[in-house]
Amino acid sequence: MNTESPDTPNTPDRPLGFWLRATEALISREVDAALAAHDADRREWMVLNVLAGDVDARGFRDRLARRPKMLRHLADRGLVDRDGDDWTLTTEGRARRDLLADTVSGVRARVSDAVSPEDYRTTIASLEAIARELGFSEDDPRPWRGALRHPRHRFGLRPFAPGEPRPGDEDGPGRRFGGNPHHGFRGAGPRPDADAV
Repeated sequence: MNTESPDTPNTPDRPLGFWLRATEALISREVDAALAAHDADRREWMVLNVLAGDVDARGFRDRLARRPKMLRHLADRGLVDRDGDDWTLTTEGRARRDLLADTVSGVRARVSDAVSPEDYRTTIASLEAIARELGFSEDDPRPWRGALRHPRHRFGLRPFAPGEPRPGDEDGPGRRFGGNPHHGFRGAGPRPDADAV
């Protein structure tokens, strides 16, 4: 089947995995750029959301308490404050979280507005159906955690060779992973961008 159309001339047929990787990479790039415009990154965004109670990140608060470097950094900026054994957002921290929320919502709107509302709902429903067919469970809502870290491993494909370009890597191989072409996700644990869009 040929997928060419007047809007996408000479576009070859590509498998689902290609478009999943491409979309994930491009969403990551857009979220990173949107946050960077406010001198923020996804880790700060995640921490502020967790402290605001907007994200249920299993054990993330405990890990922050054990390794509070990020919290101390945010405290130095007046965004968080210690409340006994816990940390809370200051007024400035809540305003910062709201600003970043609006910023990420802008990316979310670009994604959802790229197609009709009906097509967007169909896309989400289709991906959910595929995931459930492949074993997705509400008991393990983030099955990529603890799996092989390279995105291509998830689809049974070979890793990218050193220097091989990937979708969304206009600046060079591995650039969105800190410059190492062998790195996949940014380590185990909650992915700050997982629910960004």
